[in-house]
Amino acid sequence: MRVCFLDYAHERGLRADAGGFRKLWELAGALAGAGQETLVLYPALPGRTPLRAVAAESYPVIDVAGLRPLSAYVGMVARAWRLSRRRRPDVVYFRSGFNVLPLVLRRLTGARIVLEVNADVLAFMEVEGARRWARWLFARLEGWAVRGSDAIVALTPGLERMLVARYGISATRVWVVPSGTDVHHFVPADPIECRRRLGLEAAGFVVGFVGLCYRHQGVPTLLDALAALRGRVPGLAGLIVGDGVMRAAWEAHARVRGLADVVRFAGQVPYREVPAWLNAMDVVVAPFTADRGETSPFKVLDAMACARPVIASDLESVRRLAEESGALVVVPPDDAEALATALARLAADPDRRAELGARGRQFVCARHSWDRLAAALLPALRGDRRW
Repeated sequence: MRVCFLDYAHERGLRADAGGFRKLWELAGALAGAGQETLVLYPALPGRTPLRAVAAESYPVIDVAGLRPLSAYVGMVARAWRLSRRRRPDVVYFRSGFNVLPLVLRRLTGARIVLEVNADVLAFMEVEGARRWARWLFARLEGWAVRGSDAIVALTPGLERMLVARYGISATRVWVVPSGTDVHHFVPADPIECRRRLGLEAAGFVVGFVGLCYRHQGVPTLLDALAALRGRVPGLAGLIVGDGVMRAAWEAHARVRGLADVVRFAGQVPYREVPAWLNAMDVVVAPFTADRGETSPFKVLDAMACARPVIASDLESVRRLAEESGALVVVPPDDAEALATALARLAADPDRRAELGARGRQFVCARHSWDRLAAALLPALRGDRRW
């Protein structure tokens, strides 16, 4: 089976290892390892390079702010069509967005079209105050893509329910395949050695966050919790690893809370170095805001793979992961006091931290490796009947 993955992106500086973009490369690599023929099409923009050693082709993007989004759409589909004239794909896989052009590829190539939905973007747009016309347009385009695809891959059962209710499709067309992690890249390592290598203090209790700096990540709640713990937890230190539109505001919030000498903002780090930063942390926090919506968070799975204890916001999909794994501590979202209490308990209980970390590593290796998720995806790619 030949599978073409469409990696649509137009933002400058957004690397292939970010969020859902990483998933496309990981799935392509896992499927190729299982004997399938895969190809990833990605944008020819600065910083965008292949994440995995799989067949890949770049597509042209006009690198001018107002022209990048549309030129990326057109360039991606045009390149897919030209390549298909030499070797037709059996499946074209793409992610939901303001993007329905991949549906044209069914008519042009005869390929099966599989759509991935990894978030309730419409609800997110409403929370973020997007204009009514933009929300209307997105709903129409996503509905067209959902109804026009041969199969839909949803990351969570909640997203499956949303798709069925909002767009009136049969649940038999939706396959629930969660996010995963590279259990060979994200592996446990000695925290003290990682801190020394990264230029951090070897001693102390280090609490950290790794991810893109977007509002829904909820980092101000973490900063408020650290401010409450200062003076109560010996050697307390915070690490914020990542970059994005909210970084400057979060740095300002840290200064206001008197955390300039406690919290370090490391910025975006190379993908190969992310495991070291995770392993340098005594506890990893994923403080999603209450309006984050359905998510299947990479950062939580990556931390679990490194055998790090994780505290995360009690959202439906995170709660499910906590119940299945027995390896997460969940707290109410946007509640700095509850987060501070949970952190203080783990700070005082290293045995509990070790137990949670070991349990998390075992769980993701058994359930969330990319090899296992690629196997779960195969029926949707092949067109098997779900029921």
